[in-house]
Amino acid sequence: MNRNLDVILTVIAKGYDVTIKINGSDVGVNGQGSESVKLFGVDSPMKPVLPPDMQNQICLEEGDNSIHIQCKRTKEESPSELTVELQAKEQFVNAANLFSKKELLNVGDERTFSDQFTL
Repeated sequence: MNRNLDVILTVIAKGYDVTIKINGSDVGVNGQGSESVKLFGVDSPMKPVLPPDMQNQICLEEGDNSIHIQCKRTKEESPSELTVELQAKEQFVNAANLFSKKELLNVGDERTFSDQFTL
C-alpha cells in the first residue's frame, strides 16, 4: 500500500442500537448518540502505537472495502434518522463521501444492510 488510508466514520444514531463492521472488523460503534471514529489502513504506520481498544479500527484495504450495518430503533429520539457516513481524508475539502446511508425505522424495527466502497 503506497498511501495513507485515513477515513472518518460518522454515525448519528439517537434512539438506535448499531453495529458496524468494515471488512469484517467491528469498529466499536454502539449507537444511541453521535460518534465519529477514525479508521486506518491495514498497513498504517500508526498500527504499532495505537492502544489495544483502537486496534479494531485498523481495517481498511486499498481498493474495494465492505461495510455491514446492523441497526434497531429502540426509542423515539430526534433526529429520527440513522445516518452513517464515511469520508476519506482527501475528500474533507470537497465534502464528498465514500459512503452515505440514511435510514428511518419505526421503534422496534431492525434492519441489516451491506455495501461496498473503494479507496
